[in-house]
Amino acid sequence: MKIVIRVALALLSIGLFYALYSTIQEPIQFRKEYSSRKEKVVTQLKDIRKSQKLYRTITDTFASNFSDLERVLTTGRFTIIQASGDRDALGVKVTYDTIFVAAKDSLKTLGLNVKGLSEVPFSNGKEFKMTAGIIDQQGYEVPTLEVSARYSEFMGKYASPYFAKYDERYDPKDLIKFGSRVKANLAGNWE
Repeated sequence: MKIVIRVALALLSIGLFYALYSTIQEPIQFRKEYSSRKEKVVTQLKDIRKSQKLYRTITDTFASNFSDLERVLTTGRFTIIQASGDRDALGVKVTYDTIFVAAKDSLKTLGLNVKGLSEVPFSNGKEFKMTAGIIDQQGYEVPTLEVSARYSEFMGKYASPYFAKYDERYDPKDLIKFGSRVKANLAGNWE
């Protein structure tokens, strides 16, 4: 009888130790996963933002989808106008020279890979939501862009409001994004 009680108490203490260990580890694991996953998504959003800026340099607007973004950045070219001049008796004589540079060469220099930019990391194939448009700002047409993903799309098993108790700012329904649909702004909400 004593042996049965001792074994039962040993199993109970092991169970309680495991429950305590799990309670301590859960917030630590959440914070670790939250930080690493968010960092990866932010890096991808920054690459999308750089790519969109390059696209805008070529087309004067933003891409509304990832296939256009990839197509233009792999087949398009930048126009560079060089001005040079000499001072002569009548003033300054300026000459202009136009040079074209393949956009894909700039991508290599910047270390950007436009293939796969659309996929949200850790999301099993979900794509970033991208909205491009044009707004009237003080009489000028200005291109706008917003690219976003919900935390729930990349947080995996932590995509539950339950984990907000470990970080009061965490809400899996919130967006991580850059840009705006209603104003000319490319700032990210993580900055």
